[in-house]
Amino acid sequence: MNITKRTGLLKIAVISSFLFCASASADWRLLNDSSHLNFVSTKNVNVSEIHHFSQLDGSLSSKGDLSVDIDLSSVQTGIDIRNTRMREKLFMVDNFPKATLTATLPEEITQFTPGQSGTFVIPSKLTIMGQQNDVQVEVQITKTDHNRFVATSAKPILINAGDYGLQSGIDWLQNVAKLSSISPTVPVTFNLTFIELM
Repeated sequence: MNITKRTGLLKIAVISSFLFCASASADWRLLNDSSHLNFVSTKNVNVSEIHHFSQLDGSLSSKGDLSVDIDLSSVQTGIDIRNTRMREKLFMVDNFPKATLTATLPEEITQFTPGQSGTFVIPSKLTIMGQQNDVQVEVQITKTDHNRFVATSAKPILINAGDYGLQSGIDWLQNVAKLSSISPTVPVTFNLTFIELM
């Protein structure tokens, strides 16, 4: 092998090694505009509606440490007065502006190659209104390209209002809206996109 070809191969090897190491030690930031978090409320026994939060923030470290913040004041239900009531009387955003999910992902996820995907059950902690509980999050994670991950709920997460101090707010909403019932259990789904920090 001539010196020129050998030098070229050496350069390729060095660059490849650098890219692998950079990727392995990368950190990622949640892209709000490409992410969605929805929840379903059920009133009067069989009337269900889909709502969402429009402002999310989050990070994923090279060690797999995940944190996602949900701006509770960004709740969107399609009805302005209901948004206001939920902010003020259910979530009490003046005192508790956000909900937070934290977890540690398996190391293999941060080492995914582009196109690689897998489904995992991730033990997580969810904090709402100062109340923290363990939740199991079943999620499909895909590395869509060299610097982007997409995490999609494989099953809805069932959140019980009583576990987070939300029941009194639900009772207030039910009374003011003159409803026969509001279910205290809320299914939550998500699709989150993370991009590598440069």
